[in-house]
Amino acid sequence: MCQQKSSKQVLETVEVKGRRASSSRMDSRNQEGDAEGETPAGYCQTCQLAAGLAVVMATTILVIGLLLCLVLSAAPHADQSSETELMERLQQCQKELRDLDVMLHAVAQDSRCRLCPPGWLWWRSRCYFFSVGQQENRQWAASAEFCQQHNSSLAVIKDSAEMEFIQGVMRKFPQFPFLWVGLTDTEQEGRWLWWDGSDIQHYLPLTVQWDADHRDCADLRGGGSLFAASCDAYGPWACKKDS
Repeated sequence: MCQQKSSKQVLETVEVKGRRASSSRMDSRNQEGDAEGETPAGYCQTCQLAAGLAVVMATTILVIGLLLCLVLSAAPHADQSSETELMERLQQCQKELRDLDVMLHAVAQDSRCRLCPPGWLWWRSRCYFFSVGQQENRQWAASAEFCQQHNSSLAVIKDSAEMEFIQGVMRKFPQFPFLWVGLTDTEQEGRWLWWDGSDIQHYLPLTVQWDADHRDCADLRGGGSLFAASCDAYGPWACKKDS
């Protein structure tokens, strides 16, 4: 609750300073994407249970099938009726295994059971959205609002591995001039805070270059460098949330 209030205050501060786009620029398609992108936790748990049960059943059927094959091969002189019964049971096992394969395929293809919504990347139990190729560039505050609408926030980079992951994605897109992240000094000039309220150096020994009174939002560039920029600038961004 406290984090949400703090985030709202940050956005309001950016708006008061005149460094955000009009809220009318928010595309209606983003709101539609929100409705179809979220994964209900309860449904996902049901899918996971169904998948787990199917795997257990498939394993059991495979073991039974192997045992039947061993019985058939080890008893070449078994009477005709016993052999026929074993063959029928083996065929039944094969049919059940095919049915379970169809069931597993259906569960895996259900969009509601994906770890992340469509268009998001999964990494270390987190979902990341990179706007390049999916959304038009936005100002910092509008980017933050997009993330909030999708139950996430602008990326807060907490360790070197996460930094490398984000840098790796950026290297795949040469059109990345920079990337908005959840870092700003709108609350107090020169005091850079992550979106969760932590000081810039709480997670990593980072500094923001080009800091100035009229540059209150930070962008990420190559080599893991952070630069102060006008919040009015348009650019791509990264959202982050739990999977």
